[in-house]
Amino acid sequence: MATTTIIPVHLTVELGAAQTIKQTMDYVMNPDKTDGGLLITGFACDPDVAAEEFVIARDEYQSSTKREKGKREILVYHVRQSFLPGEIDIETTRKLGYELAMELTRGEYSFIVCTHTNRPHLHNHIIINAVNIDCDKKFRNELHSYKRIRKVADRISIENDLSIVVNPGHSKGTRNRYGATTKRSGFVKLIDEVLATGQPKNLDDFLKQLEKKGCKVKRRGKTISVQPPGAERFFRFKSGKKGLPDGYDEESLRKKIADMQTVEHDNLRDDIAADIHDDEPIKDNFSFVEDKKSTSASDAPPREFTIEHNIKITHDKKINLLIDIDNSIKAQTSLGYERWAKGFNLQQAAETLLFLQTNNLTDMEVLTQAAAQAKNEYDALQKRIDNADTRIKEVNTLQRHIGAYNKNRDVYSQYLRSKRNPKFRQENEKAIATAEEAKAYFDSLGLDKLPSIKELQAEYSALFQEKNSCYKARNEMRRQVLDLQSAQKNVEMLLGIDGEHDKERTKKSRPDLS
Repeated sequence: MATTTIIPVHLTVELGAAQTIKQTMDYVMNPDKTDGGLLITGFACDPDVAAEEFVIARDEYQSSTKREKGKREILVYHVRQSFLPGEIDIETTRKLGYELAMELTRGEYSFIVCTHTNRPHLHNHIIINAVNIDCDKKFRNELHSYKRIRKVADRISIENDLSIVVNPGHSKGTRNRYGATTKRSGFVKLIDEVLATGQPKNLDDFLKQLEKKGCKVKRRGKTISVQPPGAERFFRFKSGKKGLPDGYDEESLRKKIADMQTVEHDNLRDDIAADIHDDEPIKDNFSFVEDKKSTSASDAPPREFTIEHNIKITHDKKINLLIDIDNSIKAQTSLGYERWAKGFNLQQAAETLLFLQTNNLTDMEVLTQAAAQAKNEYDALQKRIDNADTRIKEVNTLQRHIGAYNKNRDVYSQYLRSKRNPKFRQENEKAIATAEEAKAYFDSLGLDKLPSIKELQAEYSALFQEKNSCYKARNEMRRQVLDLQSAQKNVEMLLGIDGEHDKERTKKSRPDLS
């Protein structure tokens, strides 16, 4: 039963931006709550220095836009996501927190996800930078945005067979709290179960299935009432304080059942997504992001990139993988789904053909080369990001040791002049140990001369810009790689190439970019 909260963190003028963000970061990244820091994941930032990166992005945003809000300024957003005790494991909690953050930000904003295990209920703390990766706009927490967050979080929970708060309210802080389990909510859950698994043909069939579950059905004129197992009273299929939540009145139920017959009901979305590979869940490697904006084909400019042999790829729509109907379990059990899948395949086959013709990829070898080259470009961008990340950590560590050494240098010099007097060391143990640790680190680097803090800050800023630039290019490239790989696999299926490979498409995965 997932609950969510979003809290904007405003600038504390007395502390400054860096310290305000750091206070929030220190709380959510507490090693005692995150298994020694192992349950911390970052996107478009290094969790170890995320606070510093967020401040640099904020400063660049203000410099380029000339916008400053003073005390009203929001630095980061703090999202909390909690789950019912005992309903979810740690790794799934971590994965769903990342998925929620990615959907909220659409891959445009840096964030960290910290999974806490210090309470009976597992929960995530998500810190989202208010400034986007390109440093040219800020995250908008619009009125009633908590409803959107709750909707996204509930959908993610349902997709992972987790319970949700059926009729949530909200309190100060836009928080959706847990509610006690009631006969009413239990009955709603039973209704959802029958709709999802029983696939009733009509309302009468639905009522019969409820009776098989131990319910008592009573008809009085046009009114239908049901008494679920263990309940003392009957529930009417109507909305209201004494009825059921919105969407569970008789008219809505009839519509849901009718929609199921045409395979439009949401209970089929998991199976459909498993076959068409759309709206994929975030994988554990957390390498990729969703497209930044969704625009119609009429107003969206074509996407282009150049690869070897002067092949120019242009496409306005996403290429989805064809459904392997012969090996689809859902198609074998649902005629409606099979009909839908066939229609979907025809549409996607036409889209694939148009994509190939538009880009003159009518030769299988050229298509294969194009997909491979695009993947190589993607990997090269990822390598540049990894290299920048590595150097950022080195610069941050060096800067920390230089600062520590400068702070304790006088005491350490006195200690050396005293010919390492044991008594003097005992009186200044911490300062001397800190200076020795810093000096040992400098020696390990083999530096002839230590760089200044100003030089390191300049390098850090340049690395940050390099990393953001690569992120942007990689995010654009990801869509293009997926289009080419999907087109290649669709052609293989249409031509009957590698039949064993076709069966693998029924798994819940997209073309591999790992």
